[in-house]
Formats: sequence, structure tokens, C-alpha cells
Amino acid sequence: MSVGVVLATTLLAGCAPLPPQQPVNSLEPLVGRWRGNVQFGGGPYELFYLTVNPDGGIVASWGITTRWGNLSLSGGRARFSLYIWSGNLDYLEGNGQRIIILREDFGMFYAQATPLR
Repeated sequence: MSVGVVLATTLLAGCAPLPPQQPVNSLEPLVGRWRGNVQFGGGPYELFYLTVNPDGGIVASWGITTRWGNLSLSGGRARFSLYIWSGNLDYLEGNGQRIIILREDFGMFYAQATPLR
């Protein structure tokens, strides 16, 4: 696990362990508004918002930037396509926690978010 992943995990979850990754067979557990952190390369963390719509459309925003994209599901895995980036979206759930993690295919960014209440 990279230092960035460990730092992001610590920032979001404190010292609590992450819940287990769950298969994503439907969009239902992902639909809603999420808030967390995003990091581009080795840069600073920025506040990150993600909205997942029931049709699979997504809207991500950080700083003054907003990007639109979509999610696709296959074999219990979720993939995102967002502007010029694509990658895996992992869904973790357990111990009263729900977390999504976006990992861009070429390491351009890493984002982690929890449901916005």
C-alpha cells in the first residue's frame, strides 16, 4: 500500500480499520452524495464531492473543478469514466461504515469518500 493510500485512509477513517470491500452488482449502494478527499499525483489533498445518480451518471467536484462521467458494472466490479480519466471504483462496507475509493488507471489521482449526511 502506498504512503498516499495510507495517509488518505488515516485522514478519512482515523485509526479505525477500513471495512471489507464488497462486490458491486448494482448501483443501488453507490447512489447518493459522497464527500472525501482527492489527491492528484503527489500533490496536496483537496476536498472532494461525488454524486452518483441512479442511471450511473456521476458528477465529481473539487476546488473550482467539476467533471461529469459515468459508472459501469461488470462481474461485481465498478469502473468509472470521468472526463479524460477512467479507473476502478471500490465499495467498502461494514462496521457501520460505507466508503468508496476511486483509483485512476494510471495513478493520476486517488479519491476516497463517505456518504454525505
